[in-house]
Amino acid sequence: MNILKAIIFSTAVLFSTVAYSQLEETGDYGSRMVNLQEAAYAETSFQDILDLYEGKVVYLDFWASWCRPCKNEMPHSAKLKEKFKGKDVVFIYISSDRNESAWRSGVEQLGIKGDNYLTSAKVYQGYNDLFDVKYIPRYILIGKDGKVVDTNAKRPSNPEVATDIENLL
Repeated sequence: MNILKAIIFSTAVLFSTVAYSQLEETGDYGSRMVNLQEAAYAETSFQDILDLYEGKVVYLDFWASWCRPCKNEMPHSAKLKEKFKGKDVVFIYISSDRNESAWRSGVEQLGIKGDNYLTSAKVYQGYNDLFDVKYIPRYILIGKDGKVVDTNAKRPSNPEVATDIENLL
């Protein structure tokens, strides 16, 4: 049984790595959608996700489709992302929606371009162990070295967040 789990996990990581490297090569950070609740991602941890972005500045956005403040920040996030287009910065959106169709619909309606994840119980536990995400929206900034710089980063609507990101490049 452990061998089967290892095979499933390896396949999921390989798929994610290949998908990410293809996005990186083309420079097209469209709407990558990963439902971590699917069986193929059962063994995927929060750290596995972060490992995909090694060497990049990471701006994590914890949100949900039902969260009005989250939705209000998305146009600002799109502008922020555009400002850093072509630079070593990734914007990762992790939704705590319980319903996949609500999540997919929210991403589409809000035009969220980037790496989108629907969290699983395992990933949710992982990021809560690290960051204690009790409310959303919540933003976290991670440097190129993989070290967490700010566990309560400024919202995309705050112009100072661009300076915070720029300082990490």
